[in-house]
Amino acid sequence: MHLFNTLASMIAALSLNANLHTVNPKFNILQEPILSNKFVVNHNYFNTNYRNLVEYHNIICWKSNCIFHNHIEKDNEYNLIYLMDFNINKNNYDDHYIRLNYLYVNNDFYEKKNNKTIKLLNDDETKMVLKALIKFIENWAIKEKINKIIIDVHSNLERYNSEFKDLGFILANKVSLLNPHWVEAVKYIDFI
Repeated sequence: MHLFNTLASMIAALSLNANLHTVNPKFNILQEPILSNKFVVNHNYFNTNYRNLVEYHNIICWKSNCIFHNHIEKDNEYNLIYLMDFNINKNNYDDHYIRLNYLYVNNDFYEKKNNKTIKLLNDDETKMVLKALIKFIENWAIKEKINKIIIDVHSNLERYNSEFKDLGFILANKVSLLNPHWVEAVKYIDFI
């Protein structure tokens, strides 16, 4: 669990690191307000290398009132900033990849389309967070020497054209394994 004082500091940590457990924000308790709003980031992973060489990761961020370095509120739909589930798959010898299983950012494409009213981020902040999350996954790919990131997008390509195309994903002309109405989009990584 990590606390960030600002959205900018959280975005910088995501963009520069592949593992949030190595991020150690410097706090000086004398300079910290007793009660303040902070961004709480929790990264969980489930390493199942004993079974088919797959690691499952979950990263969730929410805005919470904090007393010094302790958050008061749990995550819920009213304070959620982002949620991302991904897995690192090294099952096939010559085809290692990272798959983004779920990606939600407050005020993203689907929230706008469904007219949800809880906006914690403006449009520019949403784009910055989404870009930082993809950069975080790229850092994992470089660290693990994996050259592609896969995400499933609906075959109507609305969200792909709105968000993922600008982030460097290209359509793979391959139907998703989980749903015939979805197709895979891939981002290739150079880690040389």
